[in-house]
Amino acid sequence: MMRKKLTHGITFFTTPEMYQTVKRDSNEFGISTSDLMRRLIVDYLTGSHSYCLPSFEEKEIHKTNNEEAK
Repeated sequence: MMRKKLTHGITFFTTPEMYQTVKRDSNEFGISTSDLMRRLIVDYLTGSHSYCLPSFEEKEIHKTNNEEAK
């Protein structure tokens, strides 16, 4: 007998703009929206951010480092 691998569902609400962005990204990676959300959660929990853009702070640090190098 097979058991379900994923047994706990969650629901969250987004703005139409957020939904379009998520849908675009899931299409770009060729995965389902659910799989993209699972991967994002795992990345967040493990500290691996393979699917996200640099944060504002990361952009500022990079910008500051580039200015100091000049």
